[in-house]
Amino acid sequence: MSRKILIMACTLAFLVVLSLLEQTIVLRITNAALANTQEVIEQIREEKMDEAMKKTQEMDVSWDEQARWLEMMVDHSSTDEVRYAFSRLIAALEQEDSATAMVYACELEGAIEHVYERQALTIENII
Repeated sequence: MSRKILIMACTLAFLVVLSLLEQTIVLRITNAALANTQEVIEQIREEKMDEAMKKTQEMDVSWDEQARWLEMMVDHSSTDEVRYAFSRLIAALEQEDSATAMVYACELEGAIEHVYERQALTIENII
C-alpha cells in the first residue's frame, strides 16, 4: 500500500515539475516575441517601415523555428494564429501601409499573448 502511494506521489511530482518547465519555456518564447513585437509597433509609429519589415521577417523565421517546440506543448491553432498574423503584417509592411500594418502588429501581439494564456496553469484551462 505505501509503495503504491510513493509511486503515485513521485508520478505527481514529476508531472508538476514537467508542467512548470513547460510553462517556463512557453513564457520565455512568448515574452521574447512580445518584446520584439513592441519594437515593430514603435517602428511603425515612427514610419520606419524598412526597419519594421526586417524585424518582422526575423521574428517570423524565429517563430517558425520555435513553433515546432511550442506545438508539442500547445494547441496548433494558437501557433497558427501567430503565423497568419505574421503573414498579414508582412503584406501590409510590403505595401508600406502604416495604418494597416499597425492593426496587424497589434493583432500579432494579441495572438502571441493568447498562446501563453491558453497554456497557463489556471483553473479555466485545467477544467
